[in-house]
Amino acid sequence: MHLPGNLAGRWQAKRRRRGEPVIIGVDIGTTNIKAGAVIDGRYYGSKYGYATDYRDNMAEQDPAEYLRGTVHCLKELRAQIGGRMKPAALVFSGHAPSLVCVDQHGNPLGKAIIWQDQRAAEEAHLISTLLGETVNASANEAKMLWLKSHQPDLYQAAYRFLQPKDYVLCRLTGQFLIDESAASTMVTYRRMQKDFEPIGRLGLDPWKMPEVVPSELVLRDIAANYACELGTDENTRVVVGGIDAFCEALGCGIYEGHQIGEMTGTSTCVFGCSGSGSGGRGGGVGEGGGGDGSAADHLPDHVIDGKRINVLPLSYSGGTIAWFIASILQRPMDAVILSELEEGLLKTTPAGGPIFIPYIMGARSPFWDEHATGSFIGLTKDDNLQTMYRSVLEGLAYDLRQNIELLDRNESSGSVMATGGGNSNDGWLQIKADVCNREFCRTQYRDGAIIGDIILGEHSVNQRTVQSAIKQYVAVSRTFKPRPEYADAYRRKYAFFKEICGVYRDLTSTG
Repeated sequence: MHLPGNLAGRWQAKRRRRGEPVIIGVDIGTTNIKAGAVIDGRYYGSKYGYATDYRDNMAEQDPAEYLRGTVHCLKELRAQIGGRMKPAALVFSGHAPSLVCVDQHGNPLGKAIIWQDQRAAEEAHLISTLLGETVNASANEAKMLWLKSHQPDLYQAAYRFLQPKDYVLCRLTGQFLIDESAASTMVTYRRMQKDFEPIGRLGLDPWKMPEVVPSELVLRDIAANYACELGTDENTRVVVGGIDAFCEALGCGIYEGHQIGEMTGTSTCVFGCSGSGSGGRGGGVGEGGGGDGSAADHLPDHVIDGKRINVLPLSYSGGTIAWFIASILQRPMDAVILSELEEGLLKTTPAGGPIFIPYIMGARSPFWDEHATGSFIGLTKDDNLQTMYRSVLEGLAYDLRQNIELLDRNESSGSVMATGGGNSNDGWLQIKADVCNREFCRTQYRDGAIIGDIILGEHSVNQRTVQSAIKQYVAVSRTFKPRPEYADAYRRKYAFFKEICGVYRDLTSTG
């Protein structure tokens, strides 16, 4: 039974006032682990920060932090909500593609190799040649091939290769799984067979891959030692969930029809429903996407109801701002400096300063060049730290625009739903609206992945329709409209940005 929106909302509120179970989202993000719940319209959230070890072209994390952070966040959330919190379900999302090697007991073998890691560029090129599909160094197949070549003992010892959130699921439930949304982004995945058999063509072992299951799958047993720590009981369910960007899309209401959303955190992702534009892949090698060969058929699986979704991962956006504050301003990242920078934007002219090329950690969509670098172009004696900061935000917005245009060829139509911590910045959202010449609608709840987790849980556990859950949890808190007086200046600057990017990539790339 699927309850309609108004009735479901009143029923949920009544249950929660009695202290009955709630849906809790858990997101294993790149820089933070978060847990959250919505009770009677109020958002409760907790956060646990952890470090990434960046060395040369490598990016690694300690898998123990994923589990430690999950436990910390759920304990803190329980303290906030008190007796009103009885988890009906824990729903998970997490960053990807990232690789955690585990033994047969689910214990991690070494550090996690995350999506920012670029060590496997040569292996990615080899895979592209062997399979005839473009693969970049972020792909888990490339990381696995690198491990087999450079750390063969670790590769041989690995019982399964998991994603970060699936590692947490493994420790909580004892099951080795990968959800369909994550599996469908891998070039060796066969959608019809739900396996990775083509990975054998790379000299890798298909049996080392986990079982593929739907994102909506409900698991019933949490290990007793963790159940006590997490405050769960025999009635608490675990929902497998999906990639954080896909859950963020759901948290923006991106589910059906012609919709576009974007999430900005450490990086930015742009997403649209199946059938719009061009982009990601989902079908397996040799099966033509597992269907009729349509454009949508090659897109990855959404986390719900067999939908397809187009997700374009962009540059290191929020991370670029953190870099600017730490390395250029040499200030700590806190509310004080963010407020100062926000005020400084009012003293600068839109589209009036240098152009910033935002690829300080390589380029992702639409170019995928791990060798690309960043730069300020056109600095003059009249520029200062304030104009440079504006140019950083504008450069990131130009990069965003060219990806939005991949999803929607009509350059001036449709609004964009905006979520994520980076979209708390009013000045940046206004710049995005001006540069893209579109309305940007900030969602009521900023933790889009958590809201997507909750919607998925409401559908999977409480049997609600997706539409009614979206109606309850997705709302616009503020709309940023493009200012027509700056449209011509930004149009010219954007054209120049694309021209410079093409030349600059040729100069800096060694790939």
